[in-house]
Amino acid sequence: MEHILVVDDQQEICDLLREVLADADHEVSAVRYAEKALPLIAADPRKYDLIILDLDFGPRHMNGIEALKRMREIEADIPVIMLSGKGTISSAVEAIKSGALDFLEKDTYLDQHIKVSVQRAERLRAAIAEIRRLRDDNRSLAREAEYYRSRAEEGYQMVGDSPAWRAAVERALKVASLPRPVLVRGERGTGKELMAHTIHRHSPCAKGPFVTVNCAAIAEGLLETELFGQEANAFHNAPFKLGRFDLADRGSLFLDEIGNMSDEFQRKILRVIEYQTFDRMAGTEPVKVDVRVIAATNADLEAAMEQGRFRPDLYDRLAFETVHLPPLRERSEDIEPLALYFMARFVQETGIPEKRLPRESITALGEYHWPGNVRELKAVIERLVYRAEGAVIEPAGVRAELGLPASGRRRASKRPEKCV
Repeated sequence: MEHILVVDDQQEICDLLREVLADADHEVSAVRYAEKALPLIAADPRKYDLIILDLDFGPRHMNGIEALKRMREIEADIPVIMLSGKGTISSAVEAIKSGALDFLEKDTYLDQHIKVSVQRAERLRAAIAEIRRLRDDNRSLAREAEYYRSRAEEGYQMVGDSPAWRAAVERALKVASLPRPVLVRGERGTGKELMAHTIHRHSPCAKGPFVTVNCAAIAEGLLETELFGQEANAFHNAPFKLGRFDLADRGSLFLDEIGNMSDEFQRKILRVIEYQTFDRMAGTEPVKVDVRVIAATNADLEAAMEQGRFRPDLYDRLAFETVHLPPLRERSEDIEPLALYFMARFVQETGIPEKRLPRESITALGEYHWPGNVRELKAVIERLVYRAEGAVIEPAGVRAELGLPASGRRRASKRPEKCV
């Protein structure tokens, strides 16, 4: 049922419309003048699903065109059908331009014409309701996306102020604005994905997606589908699938462990970087994208090129700029802020009571070699917070966790991983 407001100073017209519309299960209210209708609409703009409005109320009252304009200011989406006992083409045009859905003459066929016009209004109202629903859904999705974006940004926060780390960050920020590939190099756990995200966040495509793929974690036979996607029925009953290059369009694609690709696949990656086009599996037309590639590796690419395991032309294309990330043992000044940051995040995520990290415990952390770098430090801090019985993470607990001697002497370290 629709609630229809009739605004007409002729009682016989109000009675006719009430009878015709009531037969179609519409609820009908009626007032004689526009001056009475406007306060009703203003009090509850969505109360009425349709307004049937007369054009002429006499010289002492507001005319229908002026009333229509004011109704539009109150509620822009409400459908309005304009009536006139002496309609002209010019008045009809003015009414439609002012926002009327229809313009009808009060002739002997008004009852038939009003039914058709009301049906049109019903379809319009349904469309308006759907638009409102989609608009509300979009606002909700936008808020949700912003929430998850902010949560994701928290996971990529940069921590550290040592000279070695600052130099790496400055180099990354300098190249971020240029639409060229970047190669991030460093030992495992030094923060290569973090640096790649920093480059993306400060690039012209920062509002686009940041898509990651670990090339070493995907079997060679599946890597092509994962990166380039596939057409429907690429193999028996295979669905259509977008690849990571599709998903990263107008954004950045982070290719981690780039040194683990076969020669053939390296050639395909080189083509995409060079021409920004690729072929989906079983596709017949090349797909055009706009993707900024950021690659990372902890491998010795120079040795791999000498041994024929990595293409020099791909290296040249990727290494427009190379950002070297220092291992944690070369940025010992950052151990304390990193430890405090990881502890605060862990406490926030788990609800475990906050712990204190005294100076002696920080000193013990600095005596360790950290072969796993920042990632290992994060895991160690979380375990220390979890296992600590009291409110303080004691130095003895730190030394026990790291396998350090109780005397405080630095443990003989393993041979450092090569940082290239």
